[in-house]
Amino acid sequence: MQPSERSASQPTGKRRLRRGLVVVALITVTWIGWSVRGALLPFMVGAVLVYLLAPLVGIYERLIPFRARFPSLTRTMAILATYITAAAIVAGVAMLFVPPLVRQTSEFVQAAPGYWRAVNAYVNGWLAEYEANVPAGVRAQIEGALGSLWSMALGAIQRAMRLTFGAVGAAIGFFSAVVLVPFWMYYVLKDSSRALQWFYGLWPESWRPDVQAIVRIIDRTLAAYIRGQLLLGVIIGVAVGVAMWAIGLTQPIVLGLIAGVLELVPILGPILTFIVIALVALATDPSKLLWVGLAFIIIQQLENNLLVPRVHGYVVEMNPAVVMVLVVTGGALWGIPGMVIAVPLAAVSRDIFRYLYRRWSDPVSTQTVQPEFASTGKSSPANGS
Repeated sequence: MQPSERSASQPTGKRRLRRGLVVVALITVTWIGWSVRGALLPFMVGAVLVYLLAPLVGIYERLIPFRARFPSLTRTMAILATYITAAAIVAGVAMLFVPPLVRQTSEFVQAAPGYWRAVNAYVNGWLAEYEANVPAGVRAQIEGALGSLWSMALGAIQRAMRLTFGAVGAAIGFFSAVVLVPFWMYYVLKDSSRALQWFYGLWPESWRPDVQAIVRIIDRTLAAYIRGQLLLGVIIGVAVGVAMWAIGLTQPIVLGLIAGVLELVPILGPILTFIVIALVALATDPSKLLWVGLAFIIIQQLENNLLVPRVHGYVVEMNPAVVMVLVVTGGALWGIPGMVIAVPLAAVSRDIFRYLYRRWSDPVSTQTVQPEFASTGKSSPANGS
């Protein structure tokens, strides 16, 4: 090999080594994160809180007059002001809702066995009528089909519970992480821009525009979905709580909280909420069951036709049939957390696929594709707001 050829091949060889090193590092970090995923749950919650607090940090940062002279101090003051504001909001909500919530939760837990007995009595009455009026041959076919469905559902539930609660051994790390999360959030909010620049520097220079575009896609989609889904949970929780209070059902705050939490599970969440509340109505006052059903129809119509398209419909852009398949698949793979993350994960994957497909389809598409994903807003943690 001539000296000129050797000198020309050395940079290429070094670039390949760097690329391989980056790939190995990413695989290693992903494997470690997946192995200790149970202990990392508090940090996942912290990441959600970062997305929620980042816009407020940006607002406070813009209000500080000396931000141009002392950017680091400005960022720190904005984060501390955001923490104080969030703590004040949480304290105000707690003072207003926690006492009745604790009381109604206690009542709900104490009354749950009675609810079950009442529902069981109704079911037994229906079964008696069913056995008296349905021929034995038809009953055998129906019960065989229901038995198969129940076995499949029970197996899925057991797998979901094992996947959801299988990280009990990581309890010490979990509680340690809970203590560290507020400090971790501070450094994420403060140094996210610097960390991103370091991350971009790991990649070859020719790859960096595409890596930056993919990070913007992930940041934009996740931020919009998280904020939108939590906003939907709050709105639906309040609406269900008010509706159950107006109907006269017991523990309306607890029922609203259940509705808000289950709203995080796309498609299946509202169905599960209706089942829970319908059982409560059946156990306490069956005459209110019709009103409960009517209230849910109205709330779901408002959600599907008014709230979802405006809150995050433009981010997900998926047919409900596809969402149902994703939710079931996520639950089969990763339990309850999988049901929650399946839709945003699919949305992010879809948008990255679109970008790369267009990027690699046309050699000059960098100028036309990247601007499509360039606007994420200054409030996003990924761009160091």
